[in-house]
Amino acid sequence: MTRNALKLTIDRQSGVPLYKQIKEILIKELQAAAGETGRPFSTEHELVERFRVSRAPVRQALKELANEGYVYRERAKGTFPVQEMPVRPPGLELGGLVGFLRDQGMDCKSKILSVDWVLPTENLCEILRIEPDDNVLRISRLIMLKGKPLVWAQTYLLVPEDFQPGKRELEEAESVFVLLEREQGILISRGDHQIYASGASQMVAEVLDIEDRDPVLITETKLYTRNDRLIGWRKAVHIADDYKLSFSVNR
Repeated sequence: MTRNALKLTIDRQSGVPLYKQIKEILIKELQAAAGETGRPFSTEHELVERFRVSRAPVRQALKELANEGYVYRERAKGTFPVQEMPVRPPGLELGGLVGFLRDQGMDCKSKILSVDWVLPTENLCEILRIEPDDNVLRISRLIMLKGKPLVWAQTYLLVPEDFQPGKRELEEAESVFVLLEREQGILISRGDHQIYASGASQMVAEVLDIEDRDPVLITETKLYTRNDRLIGWRKAVHIADDYKLSFSVNR
């Protein structure tokens, strides 16, 4: 956080809850300090002293900032602004990563590598509970951050064969889910994730421009419509050193 940033303060006469005011002030300061990396964000104690409030509204503000991807926390180190390393918040909508990173002021682009109809592998047949001769739409997308590969995602969808999105159309829409809802009236409303670490295969290494067996973070997602119909599956491979997934658990 820049030392020269204008120090905004809360309005105790306002009907807006204190934690929301603190959160909005901190968002403005984070945006003003874009580009500064490596230094911790203000500590909880510093914010309590600054705003002259109890810890409760400060903790709530920091929790929401972390959930929405503005900051991330490291035990025993502190809270850091999201700058160089993307932090995926738990509430991010399906297909919303590119838009989210752009909203954070990051130079993020999406490149469609291929769009084609394929016969499913044995593994995909088992996942989607389909027959080997059932055609599925496969979309291969590479997400770039500052001109370098970040995520390679392959999405397989059980959709009508008259759904024929082009590469340019998919890149402009940022997500195939947007086009599917707009053109076919099919809303993908839920994704069930499995996340695990692995070593990059030769193909993954070539696409992501990393070394063979370099660490990667893999997310496999079953995709469901709002009437709970399994309609697709996606495998996204992230470069482990450049990506963090942020989430909270409750007792």
